[in-house]
Amino acid sequence: MNRENLHTHTLEKLFGSIKLNILKQNKTIRIVQLEDETSQVRTLAIVRFFDVKGQTLKEAYAKILKGSLLGKTLCEFNIDFNKEPIGSIQVKIPKWLQEGFKSTEESTLGFVSQIWVNDDTINTSFLFSEIIEIIPTELVDNYKHKVNPLQQVDNKIMSLLKEAKIELIKPDHVI
Repeated sequence: MNRENLHTHTLEKLFGSIKLNILKQNKTIRIVQLEDETSQVRTLAIVRFFDVKGQTLKEAYAKILKGSLLGKTLCEFNIDFNKEPIGSIQVKIPKWLQEGFKSTEESTLGFVSQIWVNDDTINTSFLFSEIIEIIPTELVDNYKHKVNPLQQVDNKIMSLLKEAKIELIKPDHVI
């Protein structure tokens, strides 16, 4: 993947250096705030990790769990991956996140994507993670990877939102 396509790279172009604030993390779930140099939250990322195959990916994953940025770390370890947009969802912004965003807006968009790692040794790709990136409303138009709204939301996405105590506004249909 080209580093230019990373969400963090877009944030760095807009706000300078981006740091990570881990709110919750275990081997399968990670909830982090991406913050600018003034500690303003620019993204809430909710991640579910799936397969970790191969020594290089295992080393990168260990570094990610120690507090490194996900996409940047995969690039640093020269891991061949694709971030595939799935769709956008509308969510309510809880008070604690409004404070982090320094916003009074009550809703915003979350962008759902999956990271697929390409493994040339077995000539296949596998799902490494699923991500919901919730951004302040003022950044929605700047987001490079605009995607269509999801018409249906599956239970995996709902469970990720629940982990971060984020409420879905639309769609009404959950599968």
